[in-house]
Amino acid sequence: MNIAFSPSAFEWILPEITVTVFGLLILLAAAFRRKKTPGLAGGVLTLIGSGLAFFFAMHLRGVRTDLFSGLYTIDGFGTFFKGIFLLILFLVAVISIRYTRREEIVAGEYYTLLLFATLGMMVMVSSTSFVTIFIGLEVMSLSIYILCGLLKGQAAALESSFKYFLLGSFATAFLLYGIALVYASSGAVDIRMVRAVASARSLGVDPVFLTGMALLIVGFGFKTASVPFHMWTPDVYEGAPTPVTVFMATGVKAAAFAAFLRVFYTAFYPFIGSW
Repeated sequence: MNIAFSPSAFEWILPEITVTVFGLLILLAAAFRRKKTPGLAGGVLTLIGSGLAFFFAMHLRGVRTDLFSGLYTIDGFGTFFKGIFLLILFLVAVISIRYTRREEIVAGEYYTLLLFATLGMMVMVSSTSFVTIFIGLEVMSLSIYILCGLLKGQAAALESSFKYFLLGSFATAFLLYGIALVYASSGAVDIRMVRAVASARSLGVDPVFLTGMALLIVGFGFKTASVPFHMWTPDVYEGAPTPVTVFMATGVKAAAFAAFLRVFYTAFYPFIGSW
């Protein structure tokens, strides 16, 4: 597939670009700091970046357009959730400024990972292809895995990070296998094309297609901590830094639910009785 990159398309992803630029800026600033101790600059830059990205996101209200050959879409659904993610990021950054200083967490890596996790969430909710949804999911997940273990001197933090990484890897395998089965039965990775092909071929009775749908539910169920895929939650929430726990319990959950709604109410809506 040839992906068309139009310069004008980048104005519609200014929130994502802003979050990325500020994440890299904080990381570079931390790399050139002589004193590797928590500083105020990372928190302030995160507040500025999230506020600026929120401003750009609010200017996308009412916009409906497809970008990059249909891999990405700007619509009211995605814009609404982007605003929520950026608001959560802003509030978590506010409570993190004192926390990072008290716990002596290196602020550069901490705030950069928060910004990149938010970037992954934003990519998830605006993607219309299983490929870009998966990329957004992994950008978010890898950032959260590391954030959970930033309290290096505490065994509980390392345990929570390892458990989340291990179980998250299994969940990712289920998700990828589900995507592979849906692709095998429909021949499409675009969720709108999956819906069209599945309806035309009556794939609602195809066991391969239904199995892929079930595995996708398992993958998203882990990220949303839905029963019975919630057993990892107490240990991870207890061991992670408190602001990270807040971030996971709000932003990560909202992103996973939003991606679930995007996929299932687009690709699998004709078979709503099955799922």
